Amino acid sequence: MENYQTTEILREEPHGQVYKGAYRGTGELVVIKKIPSDDDFRGGIPPTLLRELLIFQRLPKSASVIDRRLVARELEDGNPVFYIVYEYLDTDLDSFIASVKPLPSDSVKKLLFQLLKGVYDCHCHAIIHRNLNPKNLLLDEKRQSLKIGDGISRSFTFVGETSVPGTVTFPYQAPEVLLGSTNYSTPVDIWAVGCIFAEMVTGNILFAGIGDDPKQADKEQLREIFRQLGKPTELQWPGLISLPAWKTYQEWEGKKMKARFYSAGDLPSDLLVGAVSLEQDGAELLSKMLTYDPAERITAKAAMDHPYFKQLII
Repeated sequence: MENYQTTEILREEPHGQVYKGAYRGTGELVVIKKIPSDDDFRGGIPPTLLRELLIFQRLPKSASVIDRRLVARELEDGNPVFYIVYEYLDTDLDSFIASVKPLPSDSVKKLLFQLLKGVYDCHCHAIIHRNLNPKNLLLDEKRQSLKIGDGISRSFTFVGETSVPGTVTFPYQAPEVLLGSTNYSTPVDIWAVGCIFAEMVTGNILFAGIGDDPKQADKEQLREIFRQLGKPTELQWPGLISLPAWKTYQEWEGKKMKARFYSAGDLPSDLLVGAVSLEQDGAELLSKMLTYDPAERITAKAAMDHPYFKQLII
């Protein structure tokens, strides 16, 4: 790590610290994550670092996923310390949305396409992110270059792997996860992308259902989704009634849902209040992302090929 210097601490995390730093040779800004060793695990390597290394091995360099420059191990007061060096981007999508309201249509398209490209790259290598949200989407504001940030290491799982605990951000969680499914797959990321898409065009969180009691967060989130989209049925979502938590929620009231919610133009009329820049193709794409049935939800590749992007210049 002698080629790098730290300039300021950005945040404390449960398993280490994150610093802003620079490469000594060029002055290039970087992010440096410092992770102490963990005696509870073989070789002192913390599980978070092991998962990070798995990503290194499985996911090749992607223009839409944050670049990991270096992983290093050093001794500090005789104890092993691990470092991960990432490229530095100056803001995140959450801050950008808050500072630019409304986002121009061209900016929304450009940022959404880059997000889909990052998700597509993850899915092509059997990686499910599980916690996509505007705070972990990093942005070069001047170039409007968006990348999936380092939050992936705390939340990702592999396709076919039984669900493992991970960091979650409830307003972006897919209904199958909230209903207790443990064999969900890549569609959970597409639901999150749909929520982020809606937030970009309205400036507001789409399903802001968290109340005061964190123990009820999943129930409150489902209540908000059902309130806005209507309560799903087994006909619309085969397998719904077999999900572990469905019985808990089946008495809840909701708007009457149309027979094919995911059809073009079938979003509830009051769902996107303030979305002045969203044309018909965009609304149709969003409806395909927010389809209840995961098997019918659009894929990242199909979304990238959607007519909404036909005039996009990257």
